Amino acid sequence: MWISFSVRYLVNVEDLNNVESAGNYVRHRRAPLVFKEKDSYTVTYVPAVSGEMIAHGYQMNLVELALQRNLPVDNLAKQGILIKRGSDDKVHEGTKCDDKKGSDYELCVIDEDVVEDVAGFMNPNKLVKRTSNIAFSYMVPAIDAVKASTISSQFHVRYANKELMDKYKNENIQSLYNIETASASYVLTGYLNVNSIGKTQNYPVKEVDKKKDREKVALDALMITLTQFLFGAKLTRFKPIVEIEALFVSASEKPFNLPPVTGDIKKYIDLVNSTTDSFAKVLNIKRPVVKYYLKEEKGNVNTPIDAFTVM
Repeated sequence: MWISFSVRYLVNVEDLNNVESAGNYVRHRRAPLVFKEKDSYTVTYVPAVSGEMIAHGYQMNLVELALQRNLPVDNLAKQGILIKRGSDDKVHEGTKCDDKKGSDYELCVIDEDVVEDVAGFMNPNKLVKRTSNIAFSYMVPAIDAVKASTISSQFHVRYANKELMDKYKNENIQSLYNIETASASYVLTGYLNVNSIGKTQNYPVKEVDKKKDREKVALDALMITLTQFLFGAKLTRFKPIVEIEALFVSASEKPFNLPPVTGDIKKYIDLVNSTTDSFAKVLNIKRPVVKYYLKEEKGNVNTPIDAFTVM
């Protein structure tokens, strides 16, 4: 089974992904976006949240759920340190995989760690590469909402009294600083290759125990990541105001990926319907099952449509 998702969030006042600081100024991540305006293409730089940031949030949600369900998790991952196997495995203490090769090495690694099972790893010394079964796009403003996205700096003061400054002989204890925050109607897409979880990608193909349990925990981690917006930095003081405008999920027996939710929602649903029909017909397989949740604006009131309507 191949799970694809496309989500649109209305996000206000977020600092999910800053990238650098210059003095007392902290910048938000930006990304170039190309969109068509009349008869020409325009490039603009917009606020963005990297797929790496979102994947980190997903993997930490996966760690928490896996531990609750007694599935194996690497000791580093338990501490929030997502260092995958590489050419030097010295950081992974207690591993029993050092003397194994090829498919046996991959099987041993994923047997020890659900995170590397789902999110992949690469060890060139063992000639083993495991492609991640989970993928996330950058989260960027929807094409139809590019002009409504914005970044602005927020002024803050770190306060310290005179006694503390005298004690530590450091005037920087009390300082002024500015942090950029962004607001936009963001879109996010991605997929989860459920079928490849719990088995090797290198031949001969072998499976670990409790494959179904691993598939379930990967799906549940994805569900809470997307619906509860559990990813990003600075959530303790910059937790954004989030509303799910649309959430589409498809399940198919072959890789089928949903397009980003942009533009008129009725036209988008028509596009998804026609695409799934064509996909199934060309490959002579069952039509991908698509479910969705969306909020449709009627007048000035946001009226929720029944959650996860089947298309």
